[in-house]
Amino acid sequence: MSAHEAKVGARRRWAPSTGPFSTARGMLPLLVVSVFLFALPILMLIVGAFRNAPPGQAPAWSLEAFARTYGNPDTFLALGNSALLAVSSTLIGVSAAIVLAFLVTRTTTPLRRLVTPAMVLVLALPPLFYALSWGMLGNPVIGLINVAWTNITGAAEPLFNAESWAGLILVTALKNAAFAYLLLIGPFSALDRALEEAARVSGAGRLRTLLGIDLVVLSPAMLGVGILSFVIGLEAFEVPLLLGTRAGIDVFSTEIYSHIADRTPADYGAASALSMLLILIVIVLVLLQWSLLGKRQYTTVTGKSFRTERWDIGAWSWAGTAFIVAYLSLAIVLPLLQLVLGSLQPVFGGSGALTVVAYERLFADPATPRALLTTFATAIAGGLGAMLIALTIVYALTHNETRLRRWIELLTWLPYAVPGVVLSLGLLWTYVSIPGLNRLYGSIVLVALGLVVAVTPVATRAIQPAIMQLNRELEEASRVSGAKPWATVRRIVVPLILPSFLAGWFVVGIVVSGNLAIPILLASSRQTPTVPMRVFELYSEGRTPQAAALFVVFLSVILLGFLLASGAVRLLSAAARSRRAASEGEPLTRDASSRAGDSDGTLATATTARRRGEPS
Repeated sequence: MSAHEAKVGARRRWAPSTGPFSTARGMLPLLVVSVFLFALPILMLIVGAFRNAPPGQAPAWSLEAFARTYGNPDTFLALGNSALLAVSSTLIGVSAAIVLAFLVTRTTTPLRRLVTPAMVLVLALPPLFYALSWGMLGNPVIGLINVAWTNITGAAEPLFNAESWAGLILVTALKNAAFAYLLLIGPFSALDRALEEAARVSGAGRLRTLLGIDLVVLSPAMLGVGILSFVIGLEAFEVPLLLGTRAGIDVFSTEIYSHIADRTPADYGAASALSMLLILIVIVLVLLQWSLLGKRQYTTVTGKSFRTERWDIGAWSWAGTAFIVAYLSLAIVLPLLQLVLGSLQPVFGGSGALTVVAYERLFADPATPRALLTTFATAIAGGLGAMLIALTIVYALTHNETRLRRWIELLTWLPYAVPGVVLSLGLLWTYVSIPGLNRLYGSIVLVALGLVVAVTPVATRAIQPAIMQLNRELEEASRVSGAKPWATVRRIVVPLILPSFLAGWFVVGIVVSGNLAIPILLASSRQTPTVPMRVFELYSEGRTPQAAALFVVFLSVILLGFLLASGAVRLLSAAARSRRAASEGEPLTRDASSRAGDSDGTLATATTARRRGEPS
């Protein structure tokens, strides 16, 4: 292909669309929906901080909530605890992620191929899984780690207590490491080996090359990931709720929750005032990231002799292997082992043969089937709703060149920038304050709506690559053939992105099913319990084996769903490839090019025109 043809093709691919979202007027309905779903809860949260009345009651406007909240020393103690947890978990998690990314992308360390799939699994597992499993693992008397330590050494003192600062930081860092790794693996993979060779020729050793060249060039990526990890640590809720509160460690998110759940009557004004400070801190951190990285240039991929060969680090590869084994043991193997063993004990930590008594008691409780049914119905419906909204938003953004697209894109990021407990509080203010919608409070519908809002940023990022990969020629060929815009989307775009849509639906469904922060404030524990809510209740009541058994059942169903979803995606991907191959081999006939709305004929038109270098 010549340079001129490449430019023409690029212009044709990104040419302004003539579809329903091509104009500012066409984007207005989507903007209104985005404002209602994503911006209104944040606005109502701010308004609620100045109301001296619960949601749904006549307001008495005042600043009394701010004076009461920020005049309390416990507020700043919780803020300091959140900062300590965020800083510690970020330093440990990002450092572990940097080491693992280096071992996987730059060295020949054994077991390196296990790291990326394991990190995806760690990221997909709900935070409540880690809180529960490590709460059992690190029990100072009967936890698996401390029992093994006592049997081996005979020591009277426990080795590790999960309900402490050490446990809180370790568990949060294990989760953060997976997030940081998946963001860093791309920049590490793209690092040019020629830069390292230039340093070696100048006399620098490998360690100096790593510290003085590689890490300096990668500093923007590491700094950005560090700031995001700090925000995640600052917003942590599930792990501090289960492990921190029992040790008397309150962070900002649990302090917000306690103002609603542990006060009679609930202090919504104080919770909203606290939430505003957390939102302000997150905004400042994002602006700081922009100011630090906005004008810097760090080029790592060049067009001349670009190479990414691996280092042979000799005996250090075994140290790297040991580090990989240690992380995978702490993040996956030990938590799963403890969860399964704990579910097979009639009394957690008791002696005797393993039994299924906990499972029998669990399913004898009528709340268990209801929680499972509610959770998976919410995951399926909420995941589908989020993916449909994300598909509409991404398709509109890629077919519009007006300024409104930037505002809509920014609005979709808002739920990701606030903690789940803060978002759920904003949703509570929104739906309880609007007449007619206040009847949804405590229902599964409101929980599903809240979860859709919370996971739409994830869904948007899941479907965006598939939409971006579609060449605009396919849609243009369909319109030339006479198909209407919505018929083109339904018969051309949707079939081609269906495998990615289903994969994203499954991932988003997992995130929905494991969320505790949204249902714990929006759902009724008696009418609409979810699995995370039920696990939290069982663990809080001391019925630890039943809580573990419920999570084992929950994870087993997710694993079964993963296998079914993987099979479906593979079949659909194979069908899409076969259809594309058949269309490329079909001659461009008058009948084939004139079938309005027929996807095979449209694909044939587009692909044949592309081969000939002709416009579609």
